[in-house]
Amino acid sequence: YDIGIGYEDTSIPCEPTSRSAQKKAEAIETLNRVIRVMWSEYDMDRVLRQAVYDAALSGDGVLYCYFDPTGAAKGIHKGDIVTKCIDSVNLFVSDMNDPDIQSQDFVIISARESVEKLKKEAKLFGMPAEEIARIEGDSDTYDFAGDLSTLENKSEGSEKTTTLIRYSRNSEGFVVFEKFTRYTRVSYGVTGLTRYPVAFFNWERVKGSFHGETPISELIHNQKYINKSYALAMKHMIDTAFSKVIYDKRLIPEWDNEVGQAIGVMSGGDVSGAATVVGVGQMQENYLEILESVIKNTKEMTGATEVALGEVDPTNTSAILALRETSELSLDCVRTSINGCLKELAMIWLEMMKEYFGGERQFYVDKNTAVCIDFQRICPENVVARVEFGATRRFSKSVLISTLTSLLTSGHITFAEYLERIPDGIIDQKDELLLRARRDALHTQRHHDAECPVSGDPREDFEGEKVFKKKETLSASQVSQNE
Repeated sequence: YDIGIGYEDTSIPCEPTSRSAQKKAEAIETLNRVIRVMWSEYDMDRVLRQAVYDAALSGDGVLYCYFDPTGAAKGIHKGDIVTKCIDSVNLFVSDMNDPDIQSQDFVIISARESVEKLKKEAKLFGMPAEEIARIEGDSDTYDFAGDLSTLENKSEGSEKTTTLIRYSRNSEGFVVFEKFTRYTRVSYGVTGLTRYPVAFFNWERVKGSFHGETPISELIHNQKYINKSYALAMKHMIDTAFSKVIYDKRLIPEWDNEVGQAIGVMSGGDVSGAATVVGVGQMQENYLEILESVIKNTKEMTGATEVALGEVDPTNTSAILALRETSELSLDCVRTSINGCLKELAMIWLEMMKEYFGGERQFYVDKNTAVCIDFQRICPENVVARVEFGATRRFSKSVLISTLTSLLTSGHITFAEYLERIPDGIIDQKDELLLRARRDALHTQRHHDAECPVSGDPREDFEGEKVFKKKETLSASQVSQNE
């Protein structure tokens, strides 16, 4: 899907004619332009795809935000917001029975970071030298996700250690962060944020649990059956797919299976029973049918239909779109969870921009256009986030091509107009074909103008043309009567 986030100020309708309301509306409109650019620059489509993939495997998708003061943001300002996808095994909360992350007493993020980088960070925050010296490398990688998480560069100067970042709220409701290693504290600070910088969603909600359920759990038993069945079928084919020869060693001392080779028999009598061929083994007829049925039913029950996987020929686009919408009903709960997560992410971004970007900040929305936002005019308490889900990319081109082809066939558009609107990559050398189509259309128009010059009143010519065409449709007797 094409996904985007934006903002709306709920206080504007209360005072639509005031000057301050107009300035708020202009600031929100400018902010929405900037957010669209930020979404693209941060490569959020890739980050969100990774979060959805992690949620499908582990049951949870986690987006973590922090402000990097050394980040090279575009423009004259320094520092930028960083959004990363982290594994759910690196997220810890105070109440494992509460699914709302913002209502937790504390939130902890674990990570592996370079010792050299942590020492620089501790020095930047003014930590004592004896505390900085206690930052040492370790090998606590057992609880991290991925089989390759334990493979780290152990050379001198590149050692890593496990860090824990603890977020909590003080008595005034502002978020406080503390970063620790095994033996010492690295950094500490009070932010102006009221939200934890973590956006979280479940693939399937489990009642009374913070963590969700992965759809893979329901597929484990079916997948085991499919794997065993296929393995047994393969073993059966290896053992019985080829015929075997049985021969009597008293009559034939050694069997030579070479093509065209003569076989000597030590007998002067009947040799009809000296050797025989055992045919291939027969598998139960319904065995493979049952296996295919299990695979098909498993895919359909999880929503992986032929339409959803794009395995159908898009000849009837309307029917395909209807079937696709039906196949996606099982994913409505997941889409709702992602929608809530992105709204939370949008509000986290807004708070962080207001806190770290200061009063006014300049943003580039394209190569030649820069806008300036005064975040002091935006009050997060009166702003709500919205999420926009666009059409799927796979079928949007199919719908466009089908619609354009229908318009071209019915004569509502020309071939040149058809080529102008067709997506790139569909037709090879489209530019050359479009240029030739425009030349042909111009030549045809000039030829038509030369044969049918316009003279007198255009309405008379038009009406006369209508009468002439009407007479052509009359029969010969009708024409004589009219005369």
